[in-house]
Amino acid sequence: MYQTIKLKKFEANLIHAGLTQTTKMPCKSYSLPTEACQTGYLMAQIPGSICSKCYADKGNYRRFEHTIKPGQFARLDSLIDPHWVLAMVTSIGTDPYFRWHDSGDLQGLWHLEKIAEVAEQTPNCRHWLPTREYGIVKEYIDKHGALPDNLVVRLSAMYVDKPVIIPASLQGVKNVTASNVHTITPIGQRCPSPDQDGACKDCRACWSDVTVSYTAH
Repeated sequence: MYQTIKLKKFEANLIHAGLTQTTKMPCKSYSLPTEACQTGYLMAQIPGSICSKCYADKGNYRRFEHTIKPGQFARLDSLIDPHWVLAMVTSIGTDPYFRWHDSGDLQGLWHLEKIAEVAEQTPNCRHWLPTREYGIVKEYIDKHGALPDNLVVRLSAMYVDKPVIIPASLQGVKNVTASNVHTITPIGQRCPSPDQDGACKDCRACWSDVTVSYTAH
């Protein structure tokens, strides 16, 4: 059931602790601390895994962590706020695209359910959610049967040059796709950002159901 109360933008911002804007993306995002990753934390302990060299733990994320980290943890805490969904819907407004988690990942089935509710209440916005929590996605499909039409869940690779194996239980499920990471040969549609100053520009492949392959960096 949709909530009937209304929030002002500044009130919404106080509830969800603020959206983020990365220089590469053509839209706003939502950043959580990598310390709260579940599968990602385990993978980070394995040398050679993608998570062991997580981009969200280096570069500007590391350089400005004294301001970035407090915001990420504030967003993590905000997830349980009863008005979080309404706050996110208010802040996304009429934006045509949104990217979930330029840092961090799903915390549980309840978290994905909230994100799906946000997507349902912003039907004119395309949502992209990359995740390594394959099990949580399976739980959601088992319980709800399908994702919202405007929410693409992209199962993220664990290792460079090793394609994602979509679990049998999720194969053929609408809007469940994969993203891989390659060194030389793309495993899917190559992300053009390395040729575009690291930016998406007019590419929106990540918001579609095609398999995308990112160049290792």
